[in-house]
Amino acid sequence: MKKKMALHTKIVIGLILGVIFGSVFHVSPSKIIVTAEGKQTEIDNWSSLEFKRADSTLAVFDEKSQITAIKYFTKLKDKSSIVMEAVYPDGMRETFSKVSGMSREKTIGVIFKPLGDIFIRLLNMIAVPLVLASLIVGAASLTDIRHIAKIGGKTLGFYALTAVMAITIGLLLANIIQPGQHMTEETKQRLMQAYQDDASSKIEQNISLNVVDFLVNMVPKNPFKAIADGDFLQIVFFAIMTGVFLSQIHSERTKAVIGFFDGLSGAMILMVEKVMLIAPYAVFTLISATVAEFGFNILQTLLLYSVTVVLGLAILTFVEYPLLLRIFTKVNVIRFFRVQRPVIAVAFSTSSSAATLPVTMDVCEKKLGVPNKIASFVLPLGTTVNMDGTALYQAVAAMFIAQVYGFDLTITQQLTIVLTAALAAIGTAPVPGVGLIMLIIVLKSVGVPEEGIALIIGVDRLLDMCRTVPNVIADSLACVVIANSEGELGNINEDSGNFN
Repeated sequence: MKKKMALHTKIVIGLILGVIFGSVFHVSPSKIIVTAEGKQTEIDNWSSLEFKRADSTLAVFDEKSQITAIKYFTKLKDKSSIVMEAVYPDGMRETFSKVSGMSREKTIGVIFKPLGDIFIRLLNMIAVPLVLASLIVGAASLTDIRHIAKIGGKTLGFYALTAVMAITIGLLLANIIQPGQHMTEETKQRLMQAYQDDASSKIEQNISLNVVDFLVNMVPKNPFKAIADGDFLQIVFFAIMTGVFLSQIHSERTKAVIGFFDGLSGAMILMVEKVMLIAPYAVFTLISATVAEFGFNILQTLLLYSVTVVLGLAILTFVEYPLLLRIFTKVNVIRFFRVQRPVIAVAFSTSSSAATLPVTMDVCEKKLGVPNKIASFVLPLGTTVNMDGTALYQAVAAMFIAQVYGFDLTITQQLTIVLTAALAAIGTAPVPGVGLIMLIIVLKSVGVPEEGIALIIGVDRLLDMCRTVPNVIADSLACVVIANSEGELGNINEDSGNFN
């Protein structure tokens, strides 16, 4: 009988085909769709765009400033009085009046992205009830409160250890490679112009880091609102408290409540397995859209910075984690990573620890031999407070921006980055792109200009995909380490589950 192709293999094929498809059907860096006088016109291969009002020239953009020109037009008021002229290399001019819209083209590389968005939404839909149900059942099964405190202490201690190690790796690489020292003033100005609006919108959110407020906000006023808003930290707190006190009540009614949540958790896990059947196609559309829209040009501009971040994430994932696995357990490193393939694929393509959580839980319980009562406690907590990849990225990004601006950060300031990045990582929501907002807190802590995030926004989506991988691998690692320390770790079973 012919063996079926493993799901993780299909996902990897989908990822590779997505990169190729997105590269072929990429969005042109010069083509612009102009809507003027109710008619759409496509302009391409222009040498400059001029915006005029009456007889005065408002702004001129060269052929490398497509995104900047579109964003400039979007911000303009009283667009009906604006005249735009496209100047071509041969000197020919094309004039547009009453311009109502400017946009980049939409290629076939991005048209199918809604399928990938549906996949992410399905996983996010599952994540909240799964976290709630699993944590209640997990906490209720740990009948001794001291046992719960011990498991919680070990989990938080291990997460703190990996976070500090991750940030230290990031700072060491940033000091050795010094990526910010090699950026030209022209490149700096071009990036600032292109992404300053995006940077301003994030800075305006005015997020601050206050440990006391953070602890207070962990406690939900209304747990149902926390569930509706997807506030994982508050959901985790409520679920653990509910599970703890359910374990103290010994009655048939309590068993019925725990049985309900146990059934809900099982249903969510089964739903994950079915949703994962569309993963190869969803990954294809997500990666295709990302490559088509952003391309690799922006990576060339920020190559040294991107290499520094990716090198740090690689050391974190393939050096630090295997080392910790060998120190704290006897689990075979190669087999551990082999069963993580679906987790890595989903994390990379969705850029979301929350969306990956259902897959991580299934793999940890069915393939890594972690009992449900530990997996359902450690993993949701890790999804909320453990963001090693994000913490490393924030350390490198802060050093990079400081170097570009000519700041020579002292040892004390770099230690401040370690502390602030660790705390910011705990407060980072497990969704795409939020690490950039938390970076503002890190920059504030050492006095580096916040608007510097405009320098790195262009590659943030691509690096977000990369940094989500160690975020989720660290959660699985913690699960295995904690289960082993409790003497409850089973054997790795690569043939179990539906992710083969």
